[in-house]
Amino acid sequence: MLATDGWLWARWGLLGGLAVAVAVGDVRHRIIPNGLVAGGLVAALAAAAATRSLGTAFLGAAVFGGPLTLLWGVGAVGGGAGLIGAGDAKAALAFGALLGMPGALAGLWWGAVAGGLLALASVGSGLWQARRELWAVLRSRGVSGCLAAMAADPVWTRGIPYGAALAPGSLAAAALLWR
Repeated sequence: MLATDGWLWARWGLLGGLAVAVAVGDVRHRIIPNGLVAGGLVAALAAAAATRSLGTAFLGAAVFGGPLTLLWGVGAVGGGAGLIGAGDAKAALAFGALLGMPGALAGLWWGAVAGGLLALASVGSGLWQARRELWAVLRSRGVSGCLAAMAADPVWTRGIPYGAALAPGSLAAAALLWR
């Protein structure tokens, strides 16, 4: 059996690899493969079993993945796409199992902060790309016309790759809590 420091390095390797794979896959393809998330979850539970911390891994998965699974389910009940993607919710389960408790709670917080920043950047980018059209509408139809044009094609409804926010949020939580 590895010493405690060896398991810490193994957990960092698992978390880092999963975070990079989730973020890159979500940004490039807007999908997080089930096999990737399942592999991460199995590896997290195996590491937890080896260190006799299975309870905290299951609790971490529930605390981090539970709220995101609920967000997915609320939107998907009516046959919609969900408020977040199913892959994001499943990735949160794996991140939570790797982080354990209280790391999962911190990961949920930092993931939300990173998601908010990513959403602001996405809206800002969309508005920047549409600036010429919006400026022309503003000059011809005034502020109300510009607001109506923004409402007709709202850049804030296009969604963000939330897995790309959960990954750095999980890494931030680990950096703050794993010693």
